[in-house]
Amino acid sequence: MAEAGKGSRHRQVNKEAFEAGWDRIFGNPKKDLESPCVEICQFDYVKGVCIGCHRTLDEIGEWINCGSEEKKRILANVEERKKHVGL
Repeated sequence: MAEAGKGSRHRQVNKEAFEAGWDRIFGNPKKDLESPCVEICQFDYVKGVCIGCHRTLDEIGEWINCGSEEKKRILANVEERKKHVGL
């Protein structure tokens, strides 16, 4: 078997660079912010939010595709809602 490198079917891969590229393209749920979902999925149509996680329908639907900054904004909105409605 040939050594890894030029002319070989096997190549050395920089693990950190590979993982960073993978995370950038596909995301990494372990490194990402956790969803505020508490599995009490009941929507309050008067307040316009889920009574479990306090997110709007748009925020719930967008969560999976949001980047970290957007998720932080959603989490901040959730905390504000909790304060203002006494939840």
